[in-house]
Amino acid sequence: MPAQQKGEMSPSFVLTRRIAMLRKSQGLSQQQLADSLGVSRSAVAFWETGRVGSLRKYIPKLAALFEVSTEAFLTGMIEEEIPAVLTPDENDLLRLYRLLDPELKLTAQKWMERQVHKQALARKQEALRAASSTPSEDSQGTLP
Repeated sequence: MPAQQKGEMSPSFVLTRRIAMLRKSQGLSQQQLADSLGVSRSAVAFWETGRVGSLRKYIPKLAALFEVSTEAFLTGMIEEEIPAVLTPDENDLLRLYRLLDPELKLTAQKWMERQVHKQALARKQEALRAASSTPSEDSQGTLP
């Protein structure tokens, strides 16, 4: 789970877990789900283990098969109006996200996860550089 807080799972990982849970709750094997979608059993296994490569184009079919809305399939929640205090930037991002087709939401989530991971990696590297550029306690006060 790159760049996630302790105990926090990425949206795409949660989605892959949701696929397995919904499939099992419907009493379907991976092969039966694959046959229903016209994909290989290994494609379903890939989706359920976090490798979501081609999953995006099957999201509407999966939602229909599991008899849930696409939004509920992607988020695990039913849309409900909840007042929230957002910055103007957050409000713009949320508004744009909600305008996306459901299958593009997964792409947006994956992109943001990669950006957060890159940012965390850059911060870690910067901290390591800063730590290595400060003189150690052993070298302070001694002449070369």
